[in-house]
Formats: sequence, C-alpha cells, structure tokens
Amino acid sequence: MWYCYILRNKLPQFKNNTYNGSTNNPIRRLRQHNEEIKGGARATHGKGGAWEFCAMLSGFPDHINALSCEWRMKCPSGRPGKRESKYQGVRGRISSLNEILPLERWTGKCQVDNINSQFKLHILADVVQYINLDDIPENISVEIVETIDSSCMELDMNVY
Repeated sequence: MWYCYILRNKLPQFKNNTYNGSTNNPIRRLRQHNEEIKGGARATHGKGGAWEFCAMLSGFPDHINALSCEWRMKCPSGRPGKRESKYQGVRGRISSLNEILPLERWTGKCQVDNINSQFKLHILADVVQYINLDDIPENISVEIVETIDSSCMELDMNVY
C-alpha cells in the first residue's frame, strides 16, 4: 500500500516547516526524516529530528497515483514552481487539501480516476479546522486522531 503524507516540525524554531512525500513504508520514512536512519529528504535534515505526521492519505491503487498525489500536494495549483504563500506552513498545507482531494485525477499521469478508489485520510485533531470536511468526496473516509502512528496504517511486513 502507498501513502501520501504531510509532516510538520514540532520544534518551536521550526514550527512553520512542513514537508510532504509518498512512501510504502511510513514508519521507516519518518525515521529517515528524523535522521534516526539514513535516507531522509534534504529539506528535513538539520531541523532537530522532530518531524511528525499531521495528515496521511492511504488507498492509492498504484505507485504512480501516489506520486501524482504527492506532486499535487507540492503544487496545489497544478503548476510547478514555488508554492503560493497561501499554501505554505501547516495551515496552508492542510487547507490545500480542500482543493486537491475533490480532483478527478491528481495529474494527467494517473491511470485511475480518484472516484474509483477508496481513500482514507488520517488527520490530527489540532489541524482539522483547516479543512472543510463537508467538501471531502464520499470515497474518502476521514479519521480525526491525536497522533498518526502505526495503528493508522495497514502495514505490509514484507517491506521492513
């Protein structure tokens, strides 16, 4: 199973830092971002190793669909380049889901329409106010949680 996620940094000096990505192994990937093991993204290194998931979307039919969603989370307007200021920070990243989740396809590379897949969005209780739950498509179930950890994931033990 593939996941797209949004991270935030818990340290006060990095409180506006966010990062999004996709993975088939969220636990390992978070450990990489937090520099516990090798392989995290350059953008998350040197920021205190205090990253946590604040939103995670699962249910992608394939890797291409997950990568397309990741790209759309990075570029909510659908155009590459620097993100508009309204999409920056924790509030901006989460509120961008209002525009991203209803899309028929994340990008033109997707082979499957989103409406034909069942997704699950785990979102932290302290950021859920930035998303309009009434506008979430019916094929996306939402779980509001205090923490996003392995209990929120259908883990394939073969990827560890």
